[in-house]
Amino acid sequence: MAKKQTFGDKTKKASDKAKSYFKVVRTTKNSKTEGIRFNEEILSIPAGENQDNFIKKFLEKNNVK
Repeated sequence: MAKKQTFGDKTKKASDKAKSYFKVVRTTKNSKTEGIRFNEEILSIPAGENQDNFIKKFLEKNNVK
């Protein structure tokens, strides 16, 4: 006979695979029109990685001040 799966079992499996995400918004200025352009990028933080440390490393790597 098959084991019955409870709702709690299903949510536990989904939360084990959950990742954290953060959004990076960069601004650039157009020299001709003097307008500002926004570029968005959504990145995932690997499982087990500290969020603050990962973001600091990312910003240092990409020379963001």
